[in-house]
Amino acid sequence: MEFTEMEKRMLYQTEGSERYAVLQEMSMASRYAGDPARRKAAKSLLEKLRPLTDAECMEAVHDIRRNYRLPQEGRTIGELLAQARQRSGAEQLKGHDIMGLERFAPEVRHMVIFDVLSGDSTVGDKGDRMRLFLTDTGYERFRDRQEKGELRIQNHAKVAPGGHLHYDRRDRVL
Repeated sequence: MEFTEMEKRMLYQTEGSERYAVLQEMSMASRYAGDPARRKAAKSLLEKLRPLTDAECMEAVHDIRRNYRLPQEGRTIGELLAQARQRSGAEQLKGHDIMGLERFAPEVRHMVIFDVLSGDSTVGDKGDRMRLFLTDTGYERFRDRQEKGELRIQNHAKVAPGGHLHYDRRDRVL
């Protein structure tokens, strides 16, 4: 699929880890972007991405995120964040964002990164790697699901007040 330079730049900055989130970002940009050229590019992207399957859409987005280079240094916060994400090579996880509001909720005590092993899991699709912030009760349910073989917890951190993370093990590659 061919994208214009502006479309590539917009896809490069998207935060969504699933098709519907990327389409939602483009929908909002097509309505509210201050620059008419950005609104036009967002509308064009929507027309190109809507007919694609979830896998095809996210393959195109991931290709842009991995391989696109800004023609000049990033000027917007979105571009600077996209450049940092690209340089780090970090995988973008589904589920809660690392700086999402869920992390700072007073009842949240655990952060888990896990792989979904079962096709009938309620938290994701088989093969997904996800991050969730959980209460004590939610974490106990996750441990039960792990024992049943639905998922496998890859990393766990205790969440202290203020959202500070204290990892059980730092030596695990994620």
